[in-house]
Amino acid sequence: MPTDLRLFGIRHHGPGSAASLVAALDAFRPDIVLLECPADAEAALATATHPELRPPVALLVYNPKQQGQASFLPFAEFSPEWQAIQWCARHAAHVRCMDLPMALRFGLKDAVAEALAPPSAPEPAAPDLGPAAETPAASEPADALEADPVAYIARLAGYADSEQWWETHLEHAPGNADTFAVVLDLMTTLREELARPETEETLLREAFMRETLRATLGQGYARVAVVCGAWHAPVLQPELFKKEDKARLKGLKKVPTETTWIPWTYERLSFSSGYGAGVLSPAWYEVLFSQPRAEVLTHWMVQATRLLRGQDVDASSAHAIEGVRLAAALAAVRGLTLPGIDELQEAAVAILGGGYAEPLALVHRALVIGEKLGEVPAGLPATPLQQDLAQQQKTLRLKPEALPKPLDLDLRQPTQLDRSHLLHRLRLLDITWGKPEEVAGKSGTFHELWKLAWQPELALAVIEAGRWGNTVLAAAAARATARAAEATTLEAVSQLLEDALRADLGPAIPALVARLESIGASTRDVAHLLAALPPLVQVLRYGNVRRTDTQQVAQVVQQLVPRLCIGLPAACTGLDYAAAQPLLARIEATHQAIRLLENPAHAADWYAALAAVQRNAASNGLLAGAAARFLFDAQQADAAATATTLGLALAPAQPTDYATAWIEGFLRGSGLLLIHHRELFGLLDTWLGNLPEDTFREIVPLLRRAFTDFSLPERRQLLELASRDATAPVASADEADFDWERGALVLPGLYQLLGVPS
Repeated sequence: MPTDLRLFGIRHHGPGSAASLVAALDAFRPDIVLLECPADAEAALATATHPELRPPVALLVYNPKQQGQASFLPFAEFSPEWQAIQWCARHAAHVRCMDLPMALRFGLKDAVAEALAPPSAPEPAAPDLGPAAETPAASEPADALEADPVAYIARLAGYADSEQWWETHLEHAPGNADTFAVVLDLMTTLREELARPETEETLLREAFMRETLRATLGQGYARVAVVCGAWHAPVLQPELFKKEDKARLKGLKKVPTETTWIPWTYERLSFSSGYGAGVLSPAWYEVLFSQPRAEVLTHWMVQATRLLRGQDVDASSAHAIEGVRLAAALAAVRGLTLPGIDELQEAAVAILGGGYAEPLALVHRALVIGEKLGEVPAGLPATPLQQDLAQQQKTLRLKPEALPKPLDLDLRQPTQLDRSHLLHRLRLLDITWGKPEEVAGKSGTFHELWKLAWQPELALAVIEAGRWGNTVLAAAAARATARAAEATTLEAVSQLLEDALRADLGPAIPALVARLESIGASTRDVAHLLAALPPLVQVLRYGNVRRTDTQQVAQVVQQLVPRLCIGLPAACTGLDYAAAQPLLARIEATHQAIRLLENPAHAADWYAALAAVQRNAASNGLLAGAAARFLFDAQQADAAATATTLGLALAPAQPTDYATAWIEGFLRGSGLLLIHHRELFGLLDTWLGNLPEDTFREIVPLLRRAFTDFSLPERRQLLELASRDATAPVASADEADFDWERGALVLPGLYQLLGVPS
C-alpha cells in the first residue's frame, strides 16, 4: 500500500498555525509525525508529555565538553510543534526529529560555524521560516530577499511588513487545515521565482531531512506527516530525493551532545532567540490560543482594565467596552477581518491611557509580552548540580521567578542564613540569580538585601558550573580555590576570601588563606596591603554572625597590619595630588578596618604610622592633612596639639598648594570639626585673611573641594560662625576703633568658599 505523505509548512509560533495544524492532523490521522527538530533532541522530546512540564520551556542541547556550544529550542503552549507532540501522545502516533543533529552543527567549521549564533542567542544561519521562525522584513528589496523571502510577496500585496501580511491572511484563519496547501504552493513558487542560493548549512539540513524522510517512508508507515519550516517544505517531496544527499552528509565532524529541559520565559520568547526566532507578543498569542474567538477582545481589554485599576488608574467596565468597540472600528477601517494586538493597544492608549502610551507600559509588559515562567519537573534527566540546586531551592523555599523580586534576609535566622549561603555560592559560580543590594536603615552585619530574577540562560550557567562539582557547595569551593590560584594580588585573594566566608565555603578556606599568606610574603607594595586589609576585617566581622571559623584569617591579619604600618610613611612621600587621591581612599578604608578590629596593639602601630605621615615634611599635603584628622578623631591628638599642627601646615613658609591640599585632607567628610573647635576655625580664618587677593582667587576652586562633602546644615553653621566673627569685636581692640564696613568685605568670599547662596 503506498504511503500517504502530507507536508505542513510552519512559519512561526502562531496560535492560528497551531490550531490549523491540530485540525489538519485530526483530519489526516498520521501514524508518524516528523518534526523539524535536531535529531539528537528526540530522546528528550519524548518527555514533553510529562504532566508537570508546563510551557514555556526549552530544550537545551549542549556540548558537555564545551558548554559554550549550546542551542535553545523554546516551546510555548501555542507552538505548532508542541501541539503536534501532544496530538501524537493523545492518538498513539510516533514522533521523530528530522533536522540535522546539533552534534553535527556544533562540529561545522569556519563559515558554517560562524553562521551559528553564540549561546546567548543562537539562531539558524539561514532564514528558516520554520518552527518558531519570525524574521523582520527589510526595507530594501535585496535585503528583504536575503533576510525574509516572504517580504517579496508581502510587498506585492501592499504590505511593508511581511509579518503583518502573514498574520492577516494566514494566522487569522484558525482551524483551517487547507492553510498548509496554500503555504506549500506559495513557498514552491517563491523558491522557483527567486532561485536564491542557499548556505552550506541549509543544504546540509535539507539533505538530512530528506534522508530521514526517505528512511521513514521505507519503514512502511501508511500515513506520514512532516511539520517543518515553510521554506523547506517544497524540497522535501519524495520526487526530489537526491542520491548526493548521503554523500554530502558523509564525513562531517561530530561532537558529543546532551539535552535537558529548562524553564523559559515569555520575555525571552519575545526575543529573536532559540532554535527559531522569537514571537513578538507571547501573552497575546496565549489569549488567542486559549480563548474562544468571540471572547478574545473582551477578555484582553478586561484584563488590561484590571491591571490599571490595580495601579490606581481610573479604568472601568465602560472603558473596556469602549476600548473593544474602538479596536473593532480600527480593524474595519484597515480592512482586517479581526482586530490584532496593534489595534487593541492603540484602543487601550486612547481609551484607558487618555492618549498617552506611558500608563500602558504595564499592560504591554503583562498582556503583550507576558511574565510567565515555565516549569520543569525534578524527575527529568538533569546534571547532578542541577538536581542539587533544585533540591536546595525546594528546601529553602526559593522558587525561581522571572520577575525581579526583593529578598530581605535576617542572618540571625538559620533558614535565611542558609539562603544567603546559597546565593553567595551561586555568585562565585557566575550564576547570577541574586544581586546584592544596599541595605538602608538596617545593620549591614545582620541583614542582606537581594534582588532575585531567574533568567533562562542561567540554566546553561548551572550546567557549565557542573564541571567544578556535583553539589553547589563542592562546585563553589572548587571554583573559589581555582580563582585564588590564578589571582596575583593580595586585594583579589582577600576579596575572594571574604566572598568564600560569606558563602560558608569551609572546604576552600585553608587553600585561600595559604594563597593569601604566599602572596603577602612577597608583596611589598603598601597600596596592595592597604587594599587587602578591609575585606579581611569584614571576614572577621561576618564570622560573628555567620558562625564561621575565622581563626586562620585572624593569623593573616596579625601578620599584615605591622607590615603595612611600617611601609605607610614612605608610601605617602613623593606623590602628586592625582596619585595621592586613590591612596587616601585606601588609607580611609584601612583606618575604619583598624578601628573595627578593636586590637590595642594594631591600633597603636597604626596611629604611630599616621603620626609619622603627619610629621614628615615630604608627605603629600592631602595625606598629611587626612592623617592629622584621623588622629584627632581617634583622640590621639587633642585640640591644642591639632591646632599647632594646623598652624604649621598653614605657616607662610608652606607652599600654597601644599596648604590647600592639607586643608582638603583635614576637612575631608565633615565640617563639625571647625564648628565645635573655634581655635581651629580661627587659624583657618586667619590664614585665609592673610592671603593676597590674587592668591585667594586662585585657590578658591581648590578650597571648594574641601567643602564639597559638607552637609547643607554644616555649611550654614559655618557661614553663621563666620558672620559672627566678622561682626564681633576683637578682644584686644576697642569697639569704637573697629572698621565694620571693611570687616564685612570678607563675607562674599566666604559665601563663595562655602558654596552657600548669599
